[in-house]
Amino acid sequence: MFDTGQAHKAENYQQSIQRFQRDVKSIMESDEAPSTPCVFFDLDRLDQQIELWREEMPGIEPHFAIKACDAVGILQHMHRRGISFDAATGGELDLLSRLGIEGSKIVMTHPIRSDEDLDAIRRCRPMAIVVQSADEVIKLAEAGIPNSDYSPVLLARVALPYSNLNKFGVPCIVPLVGEDGRATTAFDYRPLRRIFETARSIEQQFSVRFQAYGFAGHVGTNTTSASHYLHLLGTFRVLGLELKRRSGIPITLFDLGGGYCDRMHAERDGITQRDLLNVINQAVEKFRSEYGEPVTIIAEPGRYLVADTAIAVTRAKVVTDAHFGAINGAEVYEMHKVIHLDDGVYSNLMGQIHDSRKYRPIPFRLRSSVEISGTPVPCVMWGPTCDSFDRVIPPDDYRVPQGLVTNDLFMIECMGAYTTVTATEFNRTQASKVVLFSRTEQKIEATVYTPRGEVVSRFKVPNDKVSSN
Repeated sequence: MFDTGQAHKAENYQQSIQRFQRDVKSIMESDEAPSTPCVFFDLDRLDQQIELWREEMPGIEPHFAIKACDAVGILQHMHRRGISFDAATGGELDLLSRLGIEGSKIVMTHPIRSDEDLDAIRRCRPMAIVVQSADEVIKLAEAGIPNSDYSPVLLARVALPYSNLNKFGVPCIVPLVGEDGRATTAFDYRPLRRIFETARSIEQQFSVRFQAYGFAGHVGTNTTSASHYLHLLGTFRVLGLELKRRSGIPITLFDLGGGYCDRMHAERDGITQRDLLNVINQAVEKFRSEYGEPVTIIAEPGRYLVADTAIAVTRAKVVTDAHFGAINGAEVYEMHKVIHLDDGVYSNLMGQIHDSRKYRPIPFRLRSSVEISGTPVPCVMWGPTCDSFDRVIPPDDYRVPQGLVTNDLFMIECMGAYTTVTATEFNRTQASKVVLFSRTEQKIEATVYTPRGEVVSRFKVPNDKVSSN
């Protein structure tokens, strides 16, 4: 295992999240507070995540995967901080272009493309394009990519058998059974060679060129162990050197993909994000020294940057007490609360499906210094739609105070990734607002956005309204 270097000051997640909660409550108690449901993004916390990456991964350019969060204010803030971007589709490319983000700051990573995607590539000219087959290279050529004015990097997506995001990629890792009967693997560079030989043929035929060739991969979502990244780098090294030795094809750009965990999962697994990034960076430096020629290494952090920068706030539209009920065929005799929220799985709480997330909403009441009281009792929480699939918390999975009543509020932490971006308009329920805020000289400065990115209002919470530390 690599040395994680000098000791760093412990990052206390719970202390940090409690401060965040106090700030959100202060905004909700102001006269200009947005209606619920809404998601609050703390820009100071986002800046801390960016700074941590740059401290621990200084030679690896982050390209934020906007599939995790495409809130306009967040993308604009990241652009001002010099962050590059990962767009998966033509629609995401066009969004970034409308925000004034140049193609040189974008990689396009979905390896299968529609005609609309190809049109967007021609308009926006991303720096690098990922493919998974020779057919996709031919598709690019037929769309006039590359051409005399545009020479992107061509990246081949490598499939990784241990990744839970392995729906794409070139199968280069072959499972075998060794002489001792144990399972093992071998590397097969030939599927990659077909991709790059096709690209070379196109370059010669049309007198155009790709800027460079490279590999891309993804170790899987919310990864708290560096071992998969070390394996990915080892895979890149073996396949890159083999292609160069056997076919003379230079591979000089490597995309480590995403999967870097959020702080909540790091805390759960007893690590810090700093240590995880530090180990990965040491492996990257070792890779550079052993590869034999200069290389560029990039990555696609998504939830790492935004997940812990946001808290969702939802309101209890109706709270009732029930002593008997049948829920999905299970009879519930114990007294329990039935809570109908104004947010649900069709809106910001899709993580229950996308990430198998178990929510632990924190109840609170505005303009009250006293916590909601009462004996903890079981509850069932429903979203606002008429669909019974829209169940946020099942029975016997979570308890709320007996004193909880209609119009009380809940905060849900770690809500910056795969929340607003996956929200739907099913049943035409109340659309969630996005609130961006930062703290300056003991004031909270907030901007409220619609889901489509239009500014609703800007306001400040004055000193005497800000919750104490």
